[in-house]
Amino acid sequence: MRAFFFAFLLVLLETVGHSVPVAAQSAIPISLDDAINTALHRGEEIDLAKGEVRSAEGNEMVARSGMLPQISASANYTRTLKSQYSGLSSGPDTGAAAALAGLFKNLPFGRLNAYTLGINASQNIFTGGRLIALQDAASARKHSADIDLTAAQAQLVLNVTQSYYDAILADTIVKISRDALAEADEVYRQTNLAYQVGEKAEFDALRAKVARDNQIPVVLQSEDNRAEAYYRLKQLLNYSLDDSLELTTPIVDSQARFTMMSDTATDQRASVRQAIDNVTASDAQVRIAQSAAWPQISLSSSYSPVAYPTNLFPNWNDWLTNWTAGISISVPIYTGGNIGGNVEVARAGVEQADARLLQTREAAAMDARTALNTLHSAEANLRSTAGTAAEAKRAYDIANVRFTQGISTEVELNDARIQEEQARANWASAVRNYQVARAKLSLLKDLPVNPAVAPVASSTAQSGVTEQAASAPAAQSQSSQGLTAPLNQGASSGASTGP
Repeated sequence: MRAFFFAFLLVLLETVGHSVPVAAQSAIPISLDDAINTALHRGEEIDLAKGEVRSAEGNEMVARSGMLPQISASANYTRTLKSQYSGLSSGPDTGAAAALAGLFKNLPFGRLNAYTLGINASQNIFTGGRLIALQDAASARKHSADIDLTAAQAQLVLNVTQSYYDAILADTIVKISRDALAEADEVYRQTNLAYQVGEKAEFDALRAKVARDNQIPVVLQSEDNRAEAYYRLKQLLNYSLDDSLELTTPIVDSQARFTMMSDTATDQRASVRQAIDNVTASDAQVRIAQSAAWPQISLSSSYSPVAYPTNLFPNWNDWLTNWTAGISISVPIYTGGNIGGNVEVARAGVEQADARLLQTREAAAMDARTALNTLHSAEANLRSTAGTAAEAKRAYDIANVRFTQGISTEVELNDARIQEEQARANWASAVRNYQVARAKLSLLKDLPVNPAVAPVASSTAQSGVTEQAASAPAAQSQSSQGLTAPLNQGASSGASTGP
């Protein structure tokens, strides 16, 4: 009965790990570079940022148009159905009536057909600096939109990299937990066999069984965490959640795009550059508000041919010409404080923009310093966990030999197994954090300074393991040994396939 129950549990675990066998057969192979390129082409965040860039370009065109002549054309046809002047042509054809009719014969009064063409042109001459300020503000916003697009791309690259390595880590944790379950089951099998032949006490058999059964929820939880990790990756790549992905980039690979350390200078950060552009735009708003106190001068001209033909369509001789030109000067005399109020509002905006720039610089400096400090911790943790994993594996092998030879107990072997499992998981998590941290530091210049997204989040694929978030790459030669040692102990070193 016990054998049947355990066989049922193994079938259940296998079903959870491979719930869609058809999808697994058609898994989509994807490397980290492929995942990043796919996200950059499909990501909604990039489309939104590109939309902002196009909007800013349009605002630049609008601001620039104020410096250029404005020319428009018009055409109008009017059919008079009934007019108060109709009686002039229907009265007596002699005397005063005839003279009056002759007087109005060539005028538009009462004519059935009227055509009007028009060409209007205007040109601003002096606006008190308003047009130049509008262009400066639009250019600053366009530059800020370009930075925002770059920041969105950098953030998406970091998110995809983090999710990709999260999925690989989740695969590794699943393998570790399954290996631990298989080892615990083997211990239980040997102990139960010894109990049945009288070499072991029932207490020992019960302890071995409990140790094995306690490992089953760990496997189920790791399976669930892996599914969630793959769901997050598929969501970023805009794949269907039912698709199966095969991750082809090993977690120990060093990506060329992440090998160079980014510029950590405060004023080079994307958010700081945007804050500087915001100050520029705010200064321009002050000049726009102040320009309202200056005279506004513009030139205009209107050329308007008109025709009032007797027939439906006019002849060339029916056209008469109206052509005017003028200059317009508008001088504010009294606005009830409207101009002064707008200037004060704009100056307040400048003060706020200066304060935000100072805050952003402080946050950027703190973010860079934290990233560099975390890097050193990540490197130390990586080297430490690599050595610990190797030592834990050696200790478990010795404990297993001692147990097989009958010179140790299940307690000793179980403790060694738990320590070896934890050490392998810690190492896998440290590698993941190190790789994500390298990506973050290489992208640091273009990443937004935002407390909600700037720190490298630790993976949730491993429960109960102390996670350390690294934020910068180191020289590859300093960590190459730590990146390779424990792979033969069960960590995922090649392609991994997820749900």
